[in-house]
Amino acid sequence: MDMEPHAAACSKQLEQLKKDFEEFAYIVSHDMKAPVRAIVNLSQWIEEDLGDHLPPDVKHNMDLLRNRAFRLERMIEALLQYSRVSRYDLETGPTDLLELLLALKAELPPHVQVDVPAELPVLLTYKAKLRQVLSQLLQNASFFTQKDRPKIIVRVQEQAEFLLFEVTDNGDGIPAEALSKVFTLFYTVCPKDKVDTVGAGLAISKKTVQFAGGTIEALANEPEGTTIRFTWPKGPLTNT
Repeated sequence: MDMEPHAAACSKQLEQLKKDFEEFAYIVSHDMKAPVRAIVNLSQWIEEDLGDHLPPDVKHNMDLLRNRAFRLERMIEALLQYSRVSRYDLETGPTDLLELLLALKAELPPHVQVDVPAELPVLLTYKAKLRQVLSQLLQNASFFTQKDRPKIIVRVQEQAEFLLFEVTDNGDGIPAEALSKVFTLFYTVCPKDKVDTVGAGLAISKKTVQFAGGTIEALANEPEGTTIRFTWPKGPLTNT
């Protein structure tokens, strides 16, 4: 049995499914934004109409309504970003890793200690995509490190064809049963009512890393904290 035509047909079908999903996500995200925004506006107009006659419990429910609407809006935006990974930010250029990490470090709250390697290479790669992944991991580590002295350590190890990145924090960590789920779109370890996140950042990061040709995983640290480890193709390298 000749497998080549079958493989070609499967590949073509896979590409069509991918295209259909991207179109679906794009259409859904754009068409859903308008009614979500209308819900927010209507709730505000109702409050204005009631004025001083608005009972406290109704005010509370209106606030909850808007909170859920804003969350849905962020989920829609995340879905759009997820569908765009293979279509946007495809420009490649020289990327100074040390400069990039120091810039991302400056975006975090000043009380968060971030250790980065003193010497790092410059590589030719998808600069915007690599920046997005590293930014998400640093922001996640900062957000979920509920300590008086939060600390994040970034390690970069050169391998034959890849760079191995590790972003380690000293937070409460991720339960063992959740380590394989944290890269699922909209999954959160804590209930969404308790954390201000929609659970999309790691899913988008995983899709971005895989698009670039790398892998990503979450590891539990001992005695505390989490490490996110991912590989990224080196491409042409220039030593700093």
